[in-house]
Amino acid sequence: MINLRKSFLDSLEFVNNKTAILRIDLNLPIFDGNVSDFTRMDKITPTIKGILNRNGKIIIISHLGRPKGINNKELSLKQLVPFLEEKIESKITFCNEDIFGKKIERIIKKMVPKDILLLENIRFYHQEEENDLSFSKRLASFGDIFINESFSTSHRNHSSIAGIGTFLPSFPGSLFEFEIKNLSKIFRDSNRTTVAVLGGSKVSTKLNLINNLAKKFDKILIGGAMANTFLSSQGIDVGNSLKEPKLEQEAKQLLNEYKGKIIIPDDVIVVNSDKPDSNLTINVDSLSGSENVIMDIGPKTRKNFYNFISKSEILLWNGPLGYFEKIPFDNGSNYVASIVKVMHSKKFFSVAGGGDTISCIKNSGFYEFFSFISTGGGAFLELIEGKNLPGIEILNN
Repeated sequence: MINLRKSFLDSLEFVNNKTAILRIDLNLPIFDGNVSDFTRMDKITPTIKGILNRNGKIIIISHLGRPKGINNKELSLKQLVPFLEEKIESKITFCNEDIFGKKIERIIKKMVPKDILLLENIRFYHQEEENDLSFSKRLASFGDIFINESFSTSHRNHSSIAGIGTFLPSFPGSLFEFEIKNLSKIFRDSNRTTVAVLGGSKVSTKLNLINNLAKKFDKILIGGAMANTFLSSQGIDVGNSLKEPKLEQEAKQLLNEYKGKIIIPDDVIVVNSDKPDSNLTINVDSLSGSENVIMDIGPKTRKNFYNFISKSEILLWNGPLGYFEKIPFDNGSNYVASIVKVMHSKKFFSVAGGGDTISCIKNSGFYEFFSFISTGGGAFLELIEGKNLPGIEILNN
């Protein structure tokens, strides 16, 4: 079970008239200068307001994109200042001064209680991803305490995640704490009936996840393109469908080892590569022809998945069950997701997160009925795989 030894409330005992270095995740989807999803920004505002209410001074550290140590103006955090100011209803000073320069020291020294300083994209410095000790120490010298409110990047062994905490008292932010609290519920009670829904395109990115969950969950329901590799491992002709031939043997071993626990589709929706506008429902044991491309789970599989979940008490969902971006191949994911609305008022706990999962769940119209939606991305996946996260370990030291 996942535990945090400190809380956000603990940090508030220290922030009065002090400078808090706050790591957040502003890696938001931006298209033509517009932010398409403010979910992560919305969820970190309580932490910022909590610090300000205690007369704290805040130095915000974040990243945007993957500049790989290069100063890329297109990935500057300056473009996000107006959005963040609107969310927190406070003025923010943007600072693009060199981390190693004297000017940034003078700017920080002039800060007064309730001031907020946003530093430029921390990944403009190659030392960040290298977790360079001197770089971490330099960042730590700017503040009195460190608060990590970026659970989504806490699987990274970077200076602003694991390094600063080596030199300062470190605490989780309120969102970070909330993420851990909810994710720990998945594994807390071994007496409850558990089901995991796993989709997406590649088995290669989910092997460790499947192995870990199969040891702890009652059923693993597999859909999406990753199911094609499992089907192919059983001698089923998946045609031109996306699959990973090199992983068929491992998929076969998983099905044998966890027989009756890992459930793969009985029927699928296919299109003909020569006639992409047509689609057919076919039982998997009747699949044949290289022109077939699997796009979604079929009606029988949808009902099976739905029924398994209806008999469970805990649901973990990661990955779409079909090519949900294109109608009607979102029907499989939508139908299975509808169970959370039916189960919502019962003793039922549902968690979704990672990759395209949030977009898929939002598309289904049942987003609000999930007990918890994780903003964690890669950190969410690694945590449920059973891995140790550097961002958690440093907070617990």
